[in-house]
Amino acid sequence: MKLAFHNDSPIGQAVGRILELVGLNLLWMALCLPVVTAGAATCALHFVLSPLRNEDEGVFRCFFRSFRRNFKQATLLWLMVLALGLLLLLCLRIVSFWEGAARTVGIVFFCVPALLLLIIAGYGFPLLAQFEIPANRLIEDALLLGLAHFPRTLGVIGITLLPGVLLYFMPSFVVCVLFVWAPVGFSLTALWIERLLEPVFAPFRELP
Repeated sequence: MKLAFHNDSPIGQAVGRILELVGLNLLWMALCLPVVTAGAATCALHFVLSPLRNEDEGVFRCFFRSFRRNFKQATLLWLMVLALGLLLLLCLRIVSFWEGAARTVGIVFFCVPALLLLIIAGYGFPLLAQFEIPANRLIEDALLLGLAHFPRTLGVIGITLLPGVLLYFMPSFVVCVLFVWAPVGFSLTALWIERLLEPVFAPFRELP
């Protein structure tokens, strides 16, 4: 039994990986509490879970190195996404009180920029985590990659919105959120997104 949980055994490696994900998840949640630092925390989370991470470097040291390095750009991106997201939610809320065809047209009209904003957020933080990109190109590159790989982009958006959708349509899912999603769900989401985006980013890492 002791051999089964040895660090080099498959079970030991799996347990170690789960503990890493739990630790990263709790660290990310703690750094998101001030709100303004959520962007840098998300960027750091993606960096640690990306292929660029040096396996010999400690997970948390790697996390804080990325957090400090990308703090300014990640924070600007996050504040822009947050402000525009709240504005779009307000607009959709107002439109929901309209009636007839006007309501349908209004919802479609505001859902288009909402989709573009989700693409920017879904690609922007992983891009910033893995590449040195000037601020004036980050949004453009995120949009171009997201639209060029749209089926994969839908997967990224779906994974990101899944907890919220389940909570909206299945309020009883709150128990699962508290006991499953809170301890490890956000780091798992970032890990799945990194796996989805790996074929998209890989060719650019090979460029001189």
